[in-house]
Order: sequence, then structure tokens, then C-alpha cells
Amino acid sequence: MRLHRFFTSSPIHEGEINTFPDPQIAHQLRRVFRLHQGDNAVFFDGSGFDYVSELTSLTDNTFSFRVLEKIVIKRRAKRDVFIALSLIKKDNFELVVQKCVELGAAGFIPLLSDRSEKKGFNRSRIEKIVIEACEQSGRGDIPDISELVTFDEFIQGETRKIIAFNTTGETFSTENVSDADPVVACIGPEGGWTDEEIDTLRKKGAIVARLDAPVLRAETAAIAAATLFLLL
Repeated sequence: MRLHRFFTSSPIHEGEINTFPDPQIAHQLRRVFRLHQGDNAVFFDGSGFDYVSELTSLTDNTFSFRVLEKIVIKRRAKRDVFIALSLIKKDNFELVVQKCVELGAAGFIPLLSDRSEKKGFNRSRIEKIVIEACEQSGRGDIPDISELVTFDEFIQGETRKIIAFNTTGETFSTENVSDADPVVACIGPEGGWTDEEIDTLRKKGAIVARLDAPVLRAETAAIAAATLFLLL
């Protein structure tokens, strides 16, 4: 039977009892999954390892366990790919984050671009979705989530290779991207990038590319681009 898997924000130590004051995980262990003292579960702390563990105590607010086995989690992504996504509708933005975490994205950069209809960004909500996706997918690391930045702030501060997706770009090919170098995949909002933003991206040295597909919604384009970068 597959063991349930949980993320802890504090480091896990072998050879000792690990105790964590976390009411949310304690509730999941006791009330949701009906686990008890002596049951086994898997814990990870984002360091690249899974720790198969035996629960030694459970209360409403804390849980304790001892490590039975430490397992190296194999890195699955070919390269470090960061998704710079303009703010789109809440549910669609969350869908992109969830699926790109599962695919192996290294991090997310929320952007406020000229045509962004949505203006607010709930970072704590996105962090929760990232952790849940890591728990479910078996990832051993936690992707980075940047603060919300404007398009201009992004352009001024970004030093990694940028691939911006737009219907007017050249046909996208992963042959233009080295496996060794980190990449930022930029996806525009529902209304797309403005001509001025595309011009700015090109002046920055970004590759402006299009997916060989019909016109895609922003969330579909982001997931499709992540798939091409990370799995193919």
C-alpha cells in the first residue's frame, strides 16, 4: 500500500525523534487519513530525500516520528525552468502552478503586465498549492515562488535566458535551449502581450517563440510550454 506523504518546513533528522508543532499536518494525519501511533508515513523537507518514518506520537497540534529509511529522490526535470506567468483568472493561475509543479518547474514568477485583468496575488494560497502538488507528485524539492513584479521590474532584474511565447514569434524548438542553463518561460495574460512588451522582450535579448498549435488560452500555453521544456 502506498504511504501518505507530507512536507515539513523544518529539517528532518535521522537517529532521533522528530517533533513538529503543526496543527494542519497533525489534523491530516489523525482526522483525514486516520493514522495512529505506530503507523508509517513518508515525510520530506525539500532537501531531495524521502524519509519513510514511524509515527511515535500524535496530538491535535503536534506529531512525532522516527526515521526508518532515507530514500534519494531522483531529479526528473532535464533543466531548471522558471514559469513567468502574467496574472490570469485565479482558478486558471492555480491550475498552471499545480500542473507545472507536477511537470518539474523550478519556480514561478507572477507578472503584472499591461493587459493583466487580475491585479491581486495570494502568495500563501499559491504556496499551499505548490506543497500539495509536491506531496502528490513525489517531488523532493519545493519550487521557488517570487513576489509579484511588474513587467518592467521583471525585465530590469532578470538575468537568465528568456523565452517569451507569442503567436507572432518563430516556431519554438528546444534545440535553442541548453540543458545546462536555466530558462524563464514567459506567458502573457488572456489578452496577450502588447506590441510594446514584445519589443521590450526582444531588446532584452529574449527569444519570442510560438507553439506549433492553434491559438491557446494562457493557461494551456503555460502547461504546454512546460511540457516541451521539461519532458521532451
